[in-house]
Amino acid sequence: MLVSALLFAYSQGIFSGRKIEKMMIKNLAMQYLTGQLVVSYRTINRFRVAEGMEELIRNLFIDLNLRLKMEEFVTLDCLFIDGTKIEANANKYSFVWKKATDKFAAKLQEQIQVYFQEEITPLIHQAIKLEVEEPIPSEQLLAFAQVLEEELDKLSQDIEETAVKGMDERKTQRRKVKEDFSVPAEKYENYQETFQGRNSFSKTDPDATFMRMKEDHMKNGQLKDAYNLQIATENQFVLHYDVFSNPTDTKTFLPFLETYPHDLKTVVADAGYGSKENLLRLDEKQVNHLIKYAMFDKEQKRGYK
Repeated sequence: MLVSALLFAYSQGIFSGRKIEKMMIKNLAMQYLTGQLVVSYRTINRFRVAEGMEELIRNLFIDLNLRLKMEEFVTLDCLFIDGTKIEANANKYSFVWKKATDKFAAKLQEQIQVYFQEEITPLIHQAIKLEVEEPIPSEQLLAFAQVLEEELDKLSQDIEETAVKGMDERKTQRRKVKEDFSVPAEKYENYQETFQGRNSFSKTDPDATFMRMKEDHMKNGQLKDAYNLQIATENQFVLHYDVFSNPTDTKTFLPFLETYPHDLKTVVADAGYGSKENLLRLDEKQVNHLIKYAMFDKEQKRGYK
């Protein structure tokens, strides 16, 4: 019952738990689905984030496809694929760019090497060999800082909790290692893990990538944090869907088809999907395809050589 109520509310553009509860009170169609039972918004919210809910929705979607096939509305073996970019609900000024991260991380490594060679190495009596060619990870920086702390009479309190007073060189050096080097290095390492092959991400929604949207009212090519929604249809019924963080359709095409739960015979898509890798993979799987390759239209012109 709750699944039916949620799907109906979503189809009407209503996603708030409180508003769905009001629909159960005032909307006749919703009352028909729920048998005039009113469920609190707390129960609604707990239900839709419960463990296994995502798998339940996907199984219902597959069952719907099979019902459409049984009623002979679709065959399930021919897909018409297209994608669109939907804006994420994230702060538009929260972007992190990979090129900038690489630049700042490299500069930080240079500063780390200089500082350790000029300031720290002479103070550490243990045999710590620095490989200048390799970047120093944040874990190693913390280890170096710990050795320095032990060598400098083992400070009794954490430097973060104790303010630097006067010209205490020991605390100043310990603070510099941790705040100027270790913390930024760890931040950049976390950024690199979050990119996952992308060129950008949003701090408030790390799965979102900054993409060029089709709707550009200012005509300035502004990038917005968004997702790439891929949809496959047949006879105007949506048979498959998935959401990707990659803005390029050619790179989402094969992963999208791999999650399609039915046997596939024919694929129809525009030239945005027509990379050599994609077409060769379809040939290997013996799937018929009506997809232009990227240079098709250009090759049809008289001036093309």
